[in-house]
Amino acid sequence: MSSTESPVTQVTNQQLDQVQKYVIASFAAIVWYNSIELIALCLTTFKRYRGWYFWSLFIASCSLIPHALGFVFFIYPLGVSPYIAVTLIIISWICMVTGNSLILWSRLHLIVQSRKVLRFILIMILVDAVAFHVPTTVLLFGSLNPNRTRFANGYKAMEHIQLIGFAVQECIISSIYIWETSKLLRLRPDRVHYKILTQLLGINIVILILDIAVVGIEYAGLYALQVMFKPVAYSIKFKLEYAILGRLIYIAKVSLSSEDPLSSNSLGPDVPSCNGIDANINPPPAPPAHHLPAVRSCTFCAFCTGFRKHTRRQSRV
Repeated sequence: MSSTESPVTQVTNQQLDQVQKYVIASFAAIVWYNSIELIALCLTTFKRYRGWYFWSLFIASCSLIPHALGFVFFIYPLGVSPYIAVTLIIISWICMVTGNSLILWSRLHLIVQSRKVLRFILIMILVDAVAFHVPTTVLLFGSLNPNRTRFANGYKAMEHIQLIGFAVQECIISSIYIWETSKLLRLRPDRVHYKILTQLLGINIVILILDIAVVGIEYAGLYALQVMFKPVAYSIKFKLEYAILGRLIYIAKVSLSSEDPLSSNSLGPDVPSCNGIDANINPPPAPPAHHLPAVRSCTFCAFCTGFRKHTRRQSRV
């Protein structure tokens, strides 16, 4: 590989003009700034450093720094070994993309309380991680070899496939969230809940738009811009998580003092409804083993463990 030619040019046969290089450098600076801010927010927002939600958000936020750094080494001819650059890219890419899906899944249980749906989404995330991460990793490393023609062509095809695959996965999770949120708007017609749920709906629509933008840049043939815009888009998604986080905690707290179910399908046979207390009626006698009713009985309560210590009820899976 020529020392004066960047690895990305060797793999994709695309030459970058000066404007694209400036834009890529700007994207890298934005990613690093957002990542540092996200790490600080994560460590100061959570009271307890545990649970799927905290660790998914923390690891995904940390992965933004090596991901942008790896692509800087990969795009610019700085004399760094392309194997070092690709190693940084692959490890951080897995943490960023699959980590974001786990973030969406870990907070989804506050809206969707069907265990079957939650299990299906988790299985989908794990299967997609193996199906897309493994071949992309093999093809990208193979593209660095001297006889790289087959690997490079395979990587170009796999790059389109995995980008669409992960975008569809996140769209499915966000669509389920939007669907359940829209049903909650009908169950909770009061102005406060309507405003909060409308904000949640708008944030998830913004997340969908970011996914569409990443795919559009890729199919426009701007590979180098796409790979640097993607961490920018993910850093924006992670920032939006904190806006969603505050709204979800408020809804969960209100559900403790309301007879309304937390989710639109919580009255189904799969998961018992929320046993809240209404201030306007005589409260039912509390169970002997609990001083406060639990928000819900579910095996997927990892989201809440980072915020408060609560007693869980026994439930059958």
